[in-house]
Parts: sequence; C-alpha cells; structure tokens
Amino acid sequence: MADRATQIVNFYESTLASSLIGASGTGTTLSQAPTTDGSSTISATLGDEDTWYYLVVAPDTAGSREVIVVKASSGTTITNVGRDIEGRYTSTALPEHTSGTIVRMAVVAQHIDDQNDRVAGILTEGQAAIDSITSSAATAMMEGATDGTAITVDNANDYILVYDNDTTTAKQVNLVQLPQESTKLSLSGGTMTGAIVGAELTDYVETDVSLSSTSGEVAIDLANGNTGSLTLTENVTDIDFTNVPASGVSSFTLKITQDASSAYTVAINAITVNGGGDVTAKTAGAGGFEMTATLSAEDLLFFLFYGANTPYLTAQQEMS
Repeated sequence: MADRATQIVNFYESTLASSLIGASGTGTTLSQAPTTDGSSTISATLGDEDTWYYLVVAPDTAGSREVIVVKASSGTTITNVGRDIEGRYTSTALPEHTSGTIVRMAVVAQHIDDQNDRVAGILTEGQAAIDSITSSAATAMMEGATDGTAITVDNANDYILVYDNDTTTAKQVNLVQLPQESTKLSLSGGTMTGAIVGAELTDYVETDVSLSSTSGEVAIDLANGNTGSLTLTENVTDIDFTNVPASGVSSFTLKITQDASSAYTVAINAITVNGGGDVTAKTAGAGGFEMTATLSAEDLLFFLFYGANTPYLTAQQEMS
C-alpha cells in the first residue's frame, strides 16, 4: 500500500446519484457527501495523504461488491477514484454500479495496511545513524567504568576490541563480530543507539504484557512491551501510559476481554502520558470509544503516539 493516513469515520452510508461508475469510470456523484462527524464534509484533495478514504460499493451484493479509494472529491462529487482495491476483478470486467447502488464506509484491510506502512516508514529515518561507526570515532569511554574501559573498532576485520585503556596493550580482548553494514548501531557514552533499516523480519514474537486494573486504573509501561492483554473485572476509569518516547512514533496494542458474567465499561477520557494530566484519546470524528458489552467479547485497541502527546485511538470490536 502506501505511507498514508486514510480517513475512517464511525458510520457513513449513501447511494450513487444520477451518475454511475462504469466498467472503466473513475468518478461519480453520491447522494450525500461523506462526513467526518455527521455534519462536516470530508475534504479530499488529490495528493493530500491525510484526506484519502475508502468506500465499499454494493457492500451487500457479493457478485458486484467493490472496494474503491477516493483520492479527490468536492461535496457529493468524487472525481479521482482508484478501482477494485482488493483485486477482486482481476480476471473479469469491473462491475457497473447504477444509480441507487449503496455505498458504505467501513473498516477494510487497506486501512490497516496504510497505517502499518506509515509506521514502517519511520524505520528509514535512522539511516544516518547506521553508518556512524567509523575508525576515527570508534573509541568511547564506557559509562560507570572506574578503570577507563574503552572500545575500539577494527573495521578491516569487523570486530570490536574491548580493553582497559590504562595501557596501550589490550590486557583482555573480547572479539565481537559486527552486524552487517545495514544494521550497524552507533555507540556514544556507553549506550547503543541506531535503527535497523531494510531488514526482513520473520518468525518474530512481541511481548504480550499481562495487565490488570486497580480501583479502575490500568498502568501500561511501554518499557515492558508494546502489546498487552486485559480482562475486565471492574469499570476502567483511568489508563496511565509511562515510558512513551518523547520523540518519534510509538504504539501500543491492547486486547480487552469483557468479563464473563458482568459487562464493564472502559473510559478513554482520563488517559495520562508519562505522568502528565488527563487527556481524552483522539478518535475518528471525535466519536469516542465504547467497550463491547457482550460477555467475554474481545475488543482490540490501537494507541498511536506522536512523541509523548495525546494518543490516537482506533479499535476493532467484538472480535470472534
């Protein structure tokens, strides 16, 4: 997909007006314009990454259902449309959608793909740090070492030599093979920093942090992991995040399981970030969030932080 933030609202449904989307058409007219909060029309301008949105045409008709992406629109007129985003009609002609056909905005896989691609793009920003280990800047004093332990890099042999710098001869040498060029990290003051760029991750596992609430409060420490699970035993009135990075983009995925015997609620208007004051998580169209009341239901909450600011929240509810 693309490094793009696409729009999604809690609910929007309309129909095609007098125009239709033909087999090769890229524009049409809607009966009602898509809105962000029930009243504010979405303004989509070609090339603006924050204003594209997806619509499902004929969502209840399996034979002609089609997911499209709207790249430009003005009121009820959409003038730049990407057809058949799912690739459903690669071997057959695109369907024709006549006037009166239902169009609906719904969460589709492309929303998640766009968000994942946007986060993945952040990984490339550490490229400058990758090549920062050079022979001229390789020697660094380790923090807290009383005898002045030092490190030098043998670039010719791709090894790090660790020794006490109270002599010019290494009394103790540990050979540590360097990572590949694309994954080198920089060393400064005893702390490794940097980023892995262009790596292909397979068979990896994220730490699933087991969470609980006390007197309605849930404490989430990003230093322990970026994925957590919570089974409700009471109403959650306060969510406190700590160790959220002050810069860059970070995220936390929270699976909440409704209690098996009593339906509890989850509030998102008393969230604290790194000990700051209470804030309300930002949701699409300021629609908020309401925990699924179905007993034992599972909701997935995705918190996205730009720096340590108020988090953005999207949710997939009543997963089964």
